[in-house]
Amino acid sequence: MRPSIADVLAAELGDEHVTADPALLAEYTDPFPLGQAEEFAPGLAVRPGSVEQVQAVLRVAGERGVPVWTVSQGRNNAYGGRGVRVPGSIVMHLERMNRVLDIDEVNGTALVEPGVRFFDLFEAVRDSGAPFWTSVPDLGWGSVIGNALERGLGYTAYGAHNDMSCGLEVVLADGELLRTGLGALPGSRAWQLYKGGYGPSFDGIFAQSNYGVVTKMGLWLMPRPESWAAVDVAMADREGLPALVDAVRPLKRADTIQSTVVIADPMGPALWSSTRADWYDGPGLLPQEVVDRIASAFGGYWHGAFAVYGTPAMVQARLAAIVPAFEAIGARVQVSRYAGDAPDEEIAVQHRTRAGIPGMYAQKLVDWAGGGGGHVAIAPVTPIVGADVMAQIAIMRRRFEEFGFDYTSALTAGPRHLSNIGTILFDSADPEQRARARGLVSALVRELAAAGFAEYRTHLAFMDEVAQVLSFGDHALLRMQDRIKDALDPRGVLAPGKSGIWGSARRG
Repeated sequence: MRPSIADVLAAELGDEHVTADPALLAEYTDPFPLGQAEEFAPGLAVRPGSVEQVQAVLRVAGERGVPVWTVSQGRNNAYGGRGVRVPGSIVMHLERMNRVLDIDEVNGTALVEPGVRFFDLFEAVRDSGAPFWTSVPDLGWGSVIGNALERGLGYTAYGAHNDMSCGLEVVLADGELLRTGLGALPGSRAWQLYKGGYGPSFDGIFAQSNYGVVTKMGLWLMPRPESWAAVDVAMADREGLPALVDAVRPLKRADTIQSTVVIADPMGPALWSSTRADWYDGPGLLPQEVVDRIASAFGGYWHGAFAVYGTPAMVQARLAAIVPAFEAIGARVQVSRYAGDAPDEEIAVQHRTRAGIPGMYAQKLVDWAGGGGGHVAIAPVTPIVGADVMAQIAIMRRRFEEFGFDYTSALTAGPRHLSNIGTILFDSADPEQRARARGLVSALVRELAAAGFAEYRTHLAFMDEVAQVLSFGDHALLRMQDRIKDALDPRGVLAPGKSGIWGSARRG
């Protein structure tokens, strides 16, 4: 009798690294499901510990025609967590490949495997004594590579993590191993230093895609500054958001503000430190007087947060441009100055991500709605223009309230754009709330697209919907993505459906 795929993979990886036990597979479902947990549940979980074992998994899966969905740490909980796009897939969990392979103390680069968490890289850089900082998101338990491939953000001047990657090692669906950029030269001395390489550049096609499994990534580390300042801006005026956004734009565009800028609404600070029941336990949406009370308790309706870095003179010069720009629109500005080598305990907790210090800072927000906890995000992109932001928020707020959810979002600013991370907080133990949350995201994907706004990332449940609204040229982009998929993975084994990319073998 033909051995089962689990038995074959156990022979390759070891029994302890392959499981079909339903109780253990529960770890590989969406932690905050929007429907039934089985919708995105795998049939088998494997934990390879090396590149060779990754190749073996893909070889066996290809022979059996079973799709493989890859997660690094699988902590993207607002977007589906460790769930798989096609139920019954093999989920390949790369947490055992967790080595920091190199830290270049001269050039400020690191080479990491996909199981390396932000906690791990931070400790490795600090232990090395290298004069560099890492960049971290709000939750340090996630994979450095996984976050970068999903275009996640941190809060230092190197906060655009995908932009700070340089050189990949990738296993293709047929098991072939390649290195991008100058990593194609055996013994390359500049793999992590020069992004372009020779000829066409392919690093970008492995972000949010199903074209290969990234097994190594080079990263640029931020030089530890001599000094830095955390800047916190508060607007008491409920109507002050457009002015705040417009004040940010020239400062970001000129790189006067070096870090990611976050602008939170009144709910933002409350989500990190309390629950909804602490403020209101009545029926329906939060009344305006409760929102006013929250705003008063946290010192304003709109809260901006960012940082500047450099020598003391450079920091002072940046602040000399920044502080008057915000005071001119009626904002209150608080500046907290730190030495670049200040001990962690001397840095206020709310400022630590701006110094690349990982933690679990945002963990409490999932408890806001009570019950089983839960959240799902919608993440449209907009210009850093107050009028555009208000138009987008008007659509989102109306739909949130129509579906029975308190509106809250955080605007994160890059050099030329804002990502408006709308967070839908619901009780994941309540099927009715799950259904409403799902309906809300689906409605917003379509309505925001009609207004010219598209998401930069999405939950497993909406990958096809987001891909479909990108319809220019009769979906020319998606058709090209499918053609690349067909060339690299004609059997559609690797992560079919990721970002709406199925390829001919699986589409339909």
